[in-house]
Amino acid sequence: MAHPIHALDSFFYSSMGVYAFQTQCEMLAELGYDGITVAAWGGTPLTDLTLLPSVNEIHGLKVEALYVVLHEGRNDAMVKRIVETVEGIELIELAVQTSVNGRDAILRFIESLLPITERRGLRIALYPHLHHVTQTTTQVVQMCEYFNHSRLGASFNGYHWYASQEGKLEECLQAMSPWLMQVVTSGSAMSQLGWGGVATMEPVDRGEMDNFALVAALNRVGYTGSIGVLGWDYGGDIYLKLERCLVTLRDIDRRLETHPNWADFPLK
Repeated sequence: MAHPIHALDSFFYSSMGVYAFQTQCEMLAELGYDGITVAAWGGTPLTDLTLLPSVNEIHGLKVEALYVVLHEGRNDAMVKRIVETVEGIELIELAVQTSVNGRDAILRFIESLLPITERRGLRIALYPHLHHVTQTTTQVVQMCEYFNHSRLGASFNGYHWYASQEGKLEECLQAMSPWLMQVVTSGSAMSQLGWGGVATMEPVDRGEMDNFALVAALNRVGYTGSIGVLGWDYGGDIYLKLERCLVTLRDIDRRLETHPNWADFPLK
């Protein structure tokens, strides 16, 4: 199937600066992307969140998610205020980077968000992230099972799965499938020169991670949602890298539709 494709706004961060949000949306719309995910780092967004409700009308893009980072015990009130007030989105991807008070406090905070999501018609997808408290898909699935709440689910990030060296892709995705709300990927290769001294973050047609196999595995577990393109300090001509990523993911969908048997090989 042909998945919608969106880009994370982090694609537009480089060592030379950050592109204006208007420019981000114009580039993505011109290239043919379906949406964008906007980040609110530690509760402090680089983008004015009041712009989000007009993105679809002006640019024809869906705001696929708002990415929020929780530092439990430090920015709880700020994160909760965003969940209570943000407009123009349906999904919040929540990464838990640090904690002052431990797992129980994290669970209590997440629990405090659930009545807000019910009242406001939002969903929260917990986001596995290398070097974070919630690093692995297994940790995120355990939290989803603990709450068993229709408004709480999981996000799968191919880069962080690969860099964390979880392995067993099919098993990870099967375990996540009842909760899976969002997917993000990139190209990657294990290298101390990469992000966090672990793995590179590259356009989806580069590196060692096989995004053809990843999308095929997503299809097998029944994922039909959007696939996001992850970027971070790529530098160079960002427009051209975005174009390459979109062309690659569209071609992966085409190949899987035309030759579904090509994905029939056992994954490590």
